Amino acid sequence: MDFDICVDDSGAILKLDPRTKLVMFLTSSVASLTCYSMENLLIYGIVLCVITILCGKKWLGVKSLLIFLFLIFFRYEIVTSGKGSAAIGGLLTSLITIFLFFFPVFMSLMLITQTTRINQFLAAFDAMHMPNIVVIPIAVMFRFIPTVAQEWDGIRKAMAFRGISLEPWAIIRSPLKTIEYILIPLLFSSISIMEELAAAALARGLDSGNNRTSYETVKFRAVDYLVTFMFIGLAAFFIIGRKGL
Repeated sequence: MDFDICVDDSGAILKLDPRTKLVMFLTSSVASLTCYSMENLLIYGIVLCVITILCGKKWLGVKSLLIFLFLIFFRYEIVTSGKGSAAIGGLLTSLITIFLFFFPVFMSLMLITQTTRINQFLAAFDAMHMPNIVVIPIAVMFRFIPTVAQEWDGIRKAMAFRGISLEPWAIIRSPLKTIEYILIPLLFSSISIMEELAAAALARGLDSGNNRTSYETVKFRAVDYLVTFMFIGLAAFFIIGRKGL
């Protein structure tokens, strides 16, 4: 997954409130745990990808949609063909099914991180009157994820310069070297990054008891209500369908 620190949503056709995106993430989590129908999951995944495209991330939405449809088709072919080893076919079907049912969570998380600036999140949390004990960790987390992604890219390039392969088979053959050359530098770097981000958040006055001002204006519009009710309705439909009511 790709995370951007500087989010540009200027080309978005649909600009959603950060609170709407949080509702989408929560309902996607519910859908992943309660949806047992591949047809319902197909509809939910397509809706998420279309909204991602409308929010300005066209390539991400199209790429995710193509991968999603291909995996559904590939799973269908494995289940219906019955060719090859039953063990391998069952393993592939299980892995693909797990990915498909967690696809809404991944997609909604990508939508949040790719289309929402941290200032928008803070303004939304202020509008919801969230306590600082909740706001500060979330603000640090959304800065932490893209920063660690950049650190990982630097570690990968440094290992490539030293002739250390990070291909999957090389990692499987030498797991101890993976821990030594990748995980340990990444862990130490992550600790340093977390301390710096926490200090930066406090320096910006996030722990102040006074009301904060913001250049960002967050407001629920008609499209936010529409998208919120649509995703809540889909999640409720999956729960009711599972119970057979």
